[in-house]
Amino acid sequence: MKLKIVFTGILFLLCSCASGLVVTGEALKGIGNQFVEVSAVYKQGCDVTKIITPSTCAEYKQFGEKFQKVFPLNVKLWEAARSANDAASQDKISAVIADLAANLSAFSVSVIQTFGGK
Repeated sequence: MKLKIVFTGILFLLCSCASGLVVTGEALKGIGNQFVEVSAVYKQGCDVTKIITPSTCAEYKQFGEKFQKVFPLNVKLWEAARSANDAASQDKISAVIADLAANLSAFSVSVIQTFGGK
């Protein structure tokens, strides 16, 4: 079930954020994949089963739109900074990515609590 996938992914994000996200290509891939999985669960809970409150659905929709704009751009910027060995820029970009990952983790926890781990 998708919720099990989300739970596994959230463990990745929580561990990453709790210890200070170290941005790597694998971390970026994991965050992107987690966004896809969490979005699928929110779509189910908001549009199909309607188990998620309308206000939470609206908050996630707003976050999702921001994520879809900001994340890919910051991945490209991070890759360019890494290629240029620009540690200062990498640190700034990593902070933006870590913030997105932390917000995604919060939404993941919320949906797990809503579904009750079913």
